[in-house]
Amino acid sequence: MDIERARADLAERFPQWAERIRMLNFVDAVGIGPADNDGRTIYYNDRILSYYTRETQCFYMAQQLLHIQLAHHARGAGRDRRLWKRASDAVVNAMLRADGFVLPGDLPIQPEAEGQSAEALYALWLADVDEDGQAEAEEELVSEPQPDKSQKAGGESAAHEREMEDPGIAAAVAGLYEMLEPTLQVDFDWFPGSSIRKGVLGYEFCPYPVARAEILLDTSASVDEALLRSFVRGVKALMREDAVVRVGCFDTRFYGFQDIHGEEDVQALSLEGSGGTDFHAAIEAFTGDAENQIIFTDGYAEMPEQFCDAVWVVYGGTTIHPKGGRVIYVKPSEEKEKHEIDFLIT
Repeated sequence: MDIERARADLAERFPQWAERIRMLNFVDAVGIGPADNDGRTIYYNDRILSYYTRETQCFYMAQQLLHIQLAHHARGAGRDRRLWKRASDAVVNAMLRADGFVLPGDLPIQPEAEGQSAEALYALWLADVDEDGQAEAEEELVSEPQPDKSQKAGGESAAHEREMEDPGIAAAVAGLYEMLEPTLQVDFDWFPGSSIRKGVLGYEFCPYPVARAEILLDTSASVDEALLRSFVRGVKALMREDAVVRVGCFDTRFYGFQDIHGEEDVQALSLEGSGGTDFHAAIEAFTGDAENQIIFTDGYAEMPEQFCDAVWVVYGGTTIHPKGGRVIYVKPSEEKEKHEIDFLIT
């Protein structure tokens, strides 16, 4: 993509911002979608944008320009990153459409975004997520045994041996396939550079890949370690080869993340923990750097009140109603062969 031409197209579309556009920094970055920004710089994927028309290229550059002008990067602090991106993109897209831009064919027209602020649309969609999760839970027809009501999250008295049947790792991974964010996420930060000026080491603003998935394993149950490793191996196989998967164990506390690059890391994975279960410890362990957040659990603990956009993979016979996210139930079936599993995605 010709950046100078794109800069000129932007200045023609938005003459009131011509000086700001002239000073904008554009950086070619692999591993992102068509374009992104960090509040100051527009990052674009030349390999993707080179296949688009000049008008579509201008649209994606204009989209990032409006994000920067509206300070969406800073205004999204403390919010669920994925939902905030959806909301702020929808608001900007509605503004560009009203200004005469034609949305690329793969972007939906969202009438509810017209005339809305990103904060208002975010709140609206967040409420919808909560209501939909409750409605789906009420409609569920599968009768499941419930945990003891006296059991409290994180209580050591909740620790007990729970021998699980084969949780159907293949079925769980198959259910995850359609849910995971497929793109390689890239972030940017300052790193020590290669130059020294007047005795001071210079720093460079560089891209670096971040974890594409963070998996939290509930190790409070008596689950075969080979099954847990198989699940981690299966999720890693869904990712691109150069992606890093971060895995952490928790019971009443979190034991830290371990990076999984390949099979050697899977075999060396340290599976710690045995006790009660505290889902607050799990949710608070997520770093926010990963597009995909996965919790592998038997569900025997109270659900936390805070929203968490994670995929919950529940093995055994417990029904859960987490606030936010989606649930895959892996339920053994006596009528099927040992490795065939019924699973329900909500």
